Amino acid sequence: MKISQYLNTDTVQGTMLLPLLSRARCAEKYPGFFRDPAARKAAGELEVPPMLRKMAEQAAPLYALRQEVLLRAARRYLRSCPEAVIVNLGCGLDTSFSKADNGRCRWINLDLPGVMEVRRRLLPCGEREELLAADAEDLSWIETIGSRPCYVIAGGFFYYFPEARVRRLLCAMADSFPGGGVCFDCESPLALRLSQETARRAGSAEAPMYFSLKNPERQLRSWSRSFGGITCVDRLPGAFRNPAYLPAADRFRLRAELRTGLLKFVEIRFRGKRTGN
Repeated sequence: MKISQYLNTDTVQGTMLLPLLSRARCAEKYPGFFRDPAARKAAGELEVPPMLRKMAEQAAPLYALRQEVLLRAARRYLRSCPEAVIVNLGCGLDTSFSKADNGRCRWINLDLPGVMEVRRRLLPCGEREELLAADAEDLSWIETIGSRPCYVIAGGFFYYFPEARVRRLLCAMADSFPGGGVCFDCESPLALRLSQETARRAGSAEAPMYFSLKNPERQLRSWSRSFGGITCVDRLPGAFRNPAYLPAADRFRLRAELRTGLLKFVEIRFRGKRTGN
């Protein structure tokens, strides 16, 4: 299926292909600790350039890690609030719902209309899983959530927005979802510059990246009084530390990126009392 003909991989919209292909490759290479049958099936239907396949091979553990960390955050929230709404902001071709579903939550995948056109073809929705074709910066999507508690995950999303726009969106969510939270990934300023250079060399510089954080707690704390706890993940999940599952070179690289702060997973909990169950 030539779904890729609808995408320009040099745009922000086109960046959704690499995470899908990388997770599919990780599930194929390391089935002992990472499984993603939906990604493997969808990736098998795509015709993509060999260069992109090569990039996915190299990035496979990284994108598996990103999904796992965000999933863990969503699962923690659902344990305390099982009927919550989980919003996958800038979902792309992410396959997290089936791994996080507790049988009671409502899951909303939000992304641009062009992304949703491709997603509908490749990844059918499960029960209580919804697609919302919208621009996240058009804050009207927040009104569709209703009164249930809400938690947001945003993988690979904020990189492409200047800081002022990230601040506006995070503050709006904090004010609208009391007792909720958000978990997202970002890079340090140095890592962002390295990523931009890598993209330039790969000929993908038309999707520029802007947002980075050196010290998330210090930088984000003043943004909103509605921000509660701000924490960073600096340790690999258990399976990613197991030498029986992942080669030493991959484990060392991922561990080093987290410990040095080049790669960050940030969670912000929102103040206030939940209004739902």
